[in-house]
Amino acid sequence: MHPYVKPLLWAYFLLLVLEGALRKWILPGLAEPLLIVRDPVVIATYFLALSSGHFPFRPALLALAGLAGLSLVFALIAGAPLFVAIYGLRINYLHVPLVFVMGAALDHADVVRIGRAALWLTLGITGLMFLQYNSGPGSFLNKGIGGGEVGQLGGALGKIRPPGPFSFITGPMAWYPLATAFAFYGWTHPGTYPRRLLVAATAAIVIAVPISISRSLLFSVLVVVVFGLFTVARDVRRLGTVLVPIGLAVLMLQVAANQELTAAFSARWEESTVRGGGVGVSIFQRFFNDHLVAFAVMWDAPLFGHGIGLGSNVGARFTTGALTFLLAEGEWPKILLELGPVLGAGFILFRCWLALHVLWSAWLGLLRHNDGLGWMLVGASLLLVVSGQWAPPTILGFAVFGSGLALAAAAGPVENEEDEETDAADGVEDETAATATT
Repeated sequence: MHPYVKPLLWAYFLLLVLEGALRKWILPGLAEPLLIVRDPVVIATYFLALSSGHFPFRPALLALAGLAGLSLVFALIAGAPLFVAIYGLRINYLHVPLVFVMGAALDHADVVRIGRAALWLTLGITGLMFLQYNSGPGSFLNKGIGGGEVGQLGGALGKIRPPGPFSFITGPMAWYPLATAFAFYGWTHPGTYPRRLLVAATAAIVIAVPISISRSLLFSVLVVVVFGLFTVARDVRRLGTVLVPIGLAVLMLQVAANQELTAAFSARWEESTVRGGGVGVSIFQRFFNDHLVAFAVMWDAPLFGHGIGLGSNVGARFTTGALTFLLAEGEWPKILLELGPVLGAGFILFRCWLALHVLWSAWLGLLRHNDGLGWMLVGASLLLVVSGQWAPPTILGFAVFGSGLALAAAAGPVENEEDEETDAADGVEDETAATATT
């Protein structure tokens, strides 16, 4: 692989984190062009992979190219504006091959390094969210896209849902599952990351859950924890490694109970979950209903759809001048209305196949190497691939980047990397012993 591919992937990662900050505070006048700030990085990555002869050509990518071509033809038949159709093509298709490029370009050690950076960044993101949580909706910290005074979603008790450096709360909803996967892996594989970093990052994740005022963030983190506990259940020798983070989480929740830190989240939970009929009705039924609606939409969608890209905010603004859900809010209904029942179902099946492909690769990696990093990263990205709203660039970015990391980590650690981790762990033990002797 070309030596510049890995730096470009790091650039993609950093822009994914900083994109919202650029659009809100640093370059608010360029908020709309910055929607595609990562696209040049993606194109450059593909070019270098192709030029070095290492682009991972697969039948799946040929199928993706076929879907893209048909999507453009269908949009032109439906009379959709060409600009909107091109924008829709970059939403659905441009970033997807990056999953396979990452799987080919990165190894397990690269994923571990990205995880270390993610854990450090989690400290800063949680700190910023804490400041936003304790600031009023009109605060500079809570500006909307383009520097707007209003733009963040309300939570409860007069608090907004703090987005951190991201554009909206959807950023933290995708970030913290990823951070949880790396933290859990660090705890269950001693020596991978410094213990102080793991303690601080775990505390930051626990704090972020209530101040986010987001039930989706809570459940997304819990999904990763379940994936992580599954890896521990397969190897009971690792059982003791998770007692410290679990104890830390319980202790922090006890300290925060009935405090201002959790008051807004509790109020939101009471209003939307308990009064909404309980967890089963307000959350799980809502999740499944969003998918069941797609089957009803299939009968109403035109054969060639309304045109790819028309269901995005950019498409709505270009055609109506307003930011709205022009076709549907749910991802699957939007896809079917944009592409039509046949092509739309084909693209939905492709996304489901992609999620299962990464899941299966991570499962095989877990069996072969007894290493659960890829498996836990799947827990952080699986639902984003299957039915996440890809029109918002942050969700699309985390779906692609998280899946690419999972695919790369599934290959398992190489022998030298395992030796380095063992040496690091031994070094920590020797240092502790020396200190005790002194």
